[in-house]
Amino acid sequence: MKELLENHRSNGNGTKEREKESIKGNLDQNLLIKDSIFVRNKGSLVKVKFKDILWMKGDGNYTTLVTRDSVYSLRNILKDFEAVLPEGDFLRIHKSYIVRLDEIVSINPREIMVGKDTVPVGRTYYQNLINGINKLSSSGNE
Repeated sequence: MKELLENHRSNGNGTKEREKESIKGNLDQNLLIKDSIFVRNKGSLVKVKFKDILWMKGDGNYTTLVTRDSVYSLRNILKDFEAVLPEGDFLRIHKSYIVRLDEIVSINPREIMVGKDTVPVGRTYYQNLINGINKLSSSGNE
């Protein structure tokens, strides 16, 4: 996967969106299993279904991937995961965090609840998140 991303980055002068679509198209054609990723854990490759991923945190060259059952520490940058995750299911909400949208329980300007975990929301990403959700506003309880 890394080689495909590196090769694509070195060949293109297009926009980021066009690059992302092209990478996803190339990856989809080459993948046998399309609803999951395999991550290295204790010397083995472990299948992690996209629907089981709750959120991810990037920290330099490492990413922490949190699922319903496990937590994995992986030596990949967050941007690598962003390129292969289903776009409609996941959203970057902070420079260091990506969350699964259907697992969001509550939102406020500084953080969101994903399952039972609290994840920070970046100021520049908050408005994008709010614009993309349905909300009903009643009395002044905001």
